[in-house]
Amino acid sequence: MAKKEIIWSDLAKLEFSNVLDFYVLRNGNSDYSLKILEEVEDLLETLSANEFIGRLTSNKITRVIPMKIYLIFYEINANQIEILSFWDNRQDIKNRKIK
Repeated sequence: MAKKEIIWSDLAKLEFSNVLDFYVLRNGNSDYSLKILEEVEDLLETLSANEFIGRLTSNKITRVIPMKIYLIFYEINANQIEILSFWDNRQDIKNRKIK
């Protein structure tokens, strides 16, 4: 199976950026944020080649992959995989946009 292009929704970009920024501010350096970035890049490389690795959510369209304390929500399109949300599980679930 050919690898699919990974694209990020505006919401997912914002959520991911907020996570990375939080750790830079909290730790006073970018070391941990770079580690998270590297782990996400590795996971997305695997996802690109194996689009069904995430489990289906209740809506039967969106899939989710757990990554430590984060959930990555995505949907599969004809030629792309769209990352819909990068959710930190420590947040209040009422704020989550993806169900």
